[in-house]
Amino acid sequence: MTNMTVDIEFGEGKKLDAKINGFSVAVEEPVKAGGSGSAPNPVELFLVSLASCAAVYARRFCESRSISTEGFEMKAFCEMDPDKNHIEKVRYQLHLPKDFPEKYKAALLRSVDLCTVKKHLINPPSFELEII
Repeated sequence: MTNMTVDIEFGEGKKLDAKINGFSVAVEEPVKAGGSGSAPNPVELFLVSLASCAAVYARRFCESRSISTEGFEMKAFCEMDPDKNHIEKVRYQLHLPKDFPEKYKAALLRSVDLCTVKKHLINPPSFELEII
């Protein structure tokens, strides 16, 4: 089993700095919760994680078939339930260049659907919280 660790440093105001594998990701609470709008909030990062994972799978599919990804664009949209402050639906749009081979479109969709981040939602991990 591979372990990953995220270290969170508490910054000024509503800012956080998440550190993982030598990278630093700025995070901040939403403006409506007192943030200044200087960094994405955790729910935005969640959507970024979903969209970028889907894009990684699209790129891998194309690379395995020597298909250029020039002209590709991935977008993800989420529908939020404001009463629950909960994402109800995520919709992806993968814009393909006009010359993308028609014969690969269905297979590309199946490949993108294998996104590891999405799989974690389908089969969620267990969560534990401890105070030390």
